[in-house]
Amino acid sequence: MKGEFNPKLKPKKKNNKKKKRNKQENLLDWRDRAGGTDLRPKHAKIVIMKHCFNPQEFLEDATQIIEIRDDIRSECEKHGPVKKVLVFDRHPDGVVSIKFGTHEAADEAVTKFNGRFFGGQKLEAFIWDGTTDYAIEETAKEREQRLASWHKFIGDDDDRQNSATVANPPSNGINGANNGTN
Repeated sequence: MKGEFNPKLKPKKKNNKKKKRNKQENLLDWRDRAGGTDLRPKHAKIVIMKHCFNPQEFLEDATQIIEIRDDIRSECEKHGPVKKVLVFDRHPDGVVSIKFGTHEAADEAVTKFNGRFFGGQKLEAFIWDGTTDYAIEETAKEREQRLASWHKFIGDDDDRQNSATVANPPSNGINGANNGTN
C-alpha cells in the first residue's frame, strides 16, 4: 500500500438533510425562475381533446392523421405556443393531446375548445391528469388485417416478389457462410 490512510483527506458524502434544506431554501428565496411564477406541474401544460375524429376514417386514408394534426395545431396556436400535437389514431374516443408552451395557453385552450363542435362532434377538452395513457396497441389480428389490406392495395404482383425474396434471401457470405477466413 502506498502511503498511509488519512480519513481527513477522504471526500465526505453530502448529507440528505443538507440536500433537503438547500431544496427548501431554493423554493423559498425571492429569485425569479426561468419557468415563471406558476408552480403547477409540467403535465398541466398538456390539453387532452376527445371526439376530434373517428378512428375508422384512418383505415381508408391514413393521410387524414396529418390533416387533423395540422388543423388542431393551427387552431391551438391562436392561444399560445404549441410544442407538440399527438393524434392517438387507434383510440375509440378520437383523442388528441396538445402540449403548450405555457400554462396560461393551455387553460385558455380548454375554455375555448370544451363544448365546441369539430367535424360534427362535440369536443371535450381538459388538462391531462399526468397518469392516463391514451395509446392503444395494435393486436396481432388487427396487424394481420392491416397488412392484408396493404398488400391488396399495392397489388398481388409485388406481394409474390416480396415473399420469394424473403424465402430465399441472397447469400452475401456473412451469416454463417464460410468466407475463407479461419
